[in-house]
Amino acid sequence: MGQGEFGGSAALVLVVFIQFVTVVLSIQDCYTRVDGRIVYEGINNITDFGKPCEAWSRQDGRVHNYCRAPRAGDLQPWCFVRADTGNLIQARCDVEHCTECYTLTGSDYRGTQSKPSTNESSTVECVSWTDESGGKRFNTKAHPDDKSGLGDHNYCRNPWVEGRPSPWCYTGKTPASHKQCLIPNCKVPGYLGCIPNSDTPLPLWNVLRTASFSALTIAHCVKYCRDHGTQYAGFRNGNQCICIAGARDVFRSLPEATDCNKKCAGDSRHFCGGTNSTALFDTRMGACGGWRYGIYGTIHSPDFPSDYPNGEICSWSIMGPENHVLRLHFAMYDIADSEDYVAVWDNSTRRRVLLTPSKDGYVVNSNQAGLHFVSDSAKNGPGFSLIFEAVKKCPKPDILNGKADANSFLPGQFANVECAPGFRAIGPTKVMCENDGTFKNLPECLSENATLPTPMSFSSNKTTDASVVSASSHHLSTRSNKPLTTSTKEQETTKVPKSPVPPSRPITQGPVKTTMVTTTTTETTITSSSAVSRPFSTKEKHHTTELQSTESPEHSNPDSSSGSTQEAGDATSAVVIGVVVSIVLIVVISLLIYITCAVLAAKRARQASLENGQTESADAEVNVPLKDFGEDSTANDEDDEQTAKDAVLGEL
Repeated sequence: MGQGEFGGSAALVLVVFIQFVTVVLSIQDCYTRVDGRIVYEGINNITDFGKPCEAWSRQDGRVHNYCRAPRAGDLQPWCFVRADTGNLIQARCDVEHCTECYTLTGSDYRGTQSKPSTNESSTVECVSWTDESGGKRFNTKAHPDDKSGLGDHNYCRNPWVEGRPSPWCYTGKTPASHKQCLIPNCKVPGYLGCIPNSDTPLPLWNVLRTASFSALTIAHCVKYCRDHGTQYAGFRNGNQCICIAGARDVFRSLPEATDCNKKCAGDSRHFCGGTNSTALFDTRMGACGGWRYGIYGTIHSPDFPSDYPNGEICSWSIMGPENHVLRLHFAMYDIADSEDYVAVWDNSTRRRVLLTPSKDGYVVNSNQAGLHFVSDSAKNGPGFSLIFEAVKKCPKPDILNGKADANSFLPGQFANVECAPGFRAIGPTKVMCENDGTFKNLPECLSENATLPTPMSFSSNKTTDASVVSASSHHLSTRSNKPLTTSTKEQETTKVPKSPVPPSRPITQGPVKTTMVTTTTTETTITSSSAVSRPFSTKEKHHTTELQSTESPEHSNPDSSSGSTQEAGDATSAVVIGVVVSIVLIVVISLLIYITCAVLAAKRARQASLENGQTESADAEVNVPLKDFGEDSTANDEDDEQTAKDAVLGEL
């Protein structure tokens, strides 16, 4: 292997490794829109009606059944499922857009975007909200209370909710210099964005029904399209309602616009599309009841974003993955009547609990819960937006000669570790429960007479996650979120109309059987071949606890210690550290050389195979070609691509 060839291969290996780490660290259970298309890299693998996804097949041999949006024109992540007839059909997944906003007009945005455009090359900057020049109506002097987020900054805000459909800012010295800010992650859950109309004769949407209303509201059109069985509702010109099954050309990207600024004919507080753009909504928004499957999601009050109706009783069933608990908290709560309420059926306590806004929210010690909303015949109000998330508890840390102050902890909570009499803590005595249900950097409790270990010999203990995946049906996905702690305050109970216990989860098949090889931390892949199994990702990390304790049979008297003894101990520690660092460097370099040789060998084998006219194919349980949905299909694959398109559109 030549020196130049080795250097190039090593660089390639490092680039691939960095990209891998970046992808792993950025995985969330929500999707974003980048360059006009949906990007989702989470691990949710169950549809919005509770059926597990079938596997995608790839030419590189990797197989998974996670929800994806492989085509440029996909409106939400989806996957294939097996129908009762045995055919593959397309079904969307219960995955929401990543968002910082829970109001329709983005009045609650408190981010730091300071440009109207997200294009980095744009030179147009927002001016500070302290600028009063030109008779500007909105500035810190006119709005000193800061309720709308104005301050000594130039970040996009929306202090004029009745006049602007999204956050905006001034870009000059006059009031006319205001511009709308295109903020990808500022959409209330259920709002999919403002899409410009097609500039070609081919219609942009697969429209099933169109209607015009003289008093159009968002809730009215969404309910109208939901009742007619469509997944999406579109708005144009303030009075036009379009029931949409999806994009007509699923291989064409759908960039976003900022001109959906036509006020709704029946509600001037909201905006219903534009002259040349369509405001797109998910018809599940504002539904009265339903099923929710996932690890993170939002439930709105009925008829959201309009005021909820009088005399309404709604029930939702929420199900998370096995070995998780549900945490509930309000993103928005505005219920005007004291007789109207939101309550949850807690399966762990077998009772109903009244939910009100609180800092810590409410934790259901189960992966299933029933949510209920009741309104009487008196006055109503804007309603609520409630966030549910399935989190994994940390078990009580197992510390030799030590104990924690509780038996279990939620992500974000801290465990205080106390050592037994005669022992001292080496390491932090206050450790936080991580999102994966483990503690990092647990301390050790060593005898007060033990020799203090060197810094390199401290054990990075991790609690053992010994939970076994159940064979019952569940799903799994992850989303990073700000940690919350559970409150120990007794929740107020209230009488609500008696309703049956939520039905059990529909029986589904488990995830695709996979075989994975890794050289990182120990990972166990649990698979099930049973017909009734867990329809989630079955890949779980298991960390073992290794406790180290060093105890010297003899201990010198402090009065007899000398400076030479201390110097010898320091020299010994330095030698040990140097040896350990050298070993680590040798292992890393050897690993890079091995990987480089493997990459070159695979490349040469591939070239030889191509020269001999041989091709390789990868096995998968279900042959659903994901490549055909990409934009890089060659002319030789046009027939396969057209077949895939016809199959998907036919099912829609």
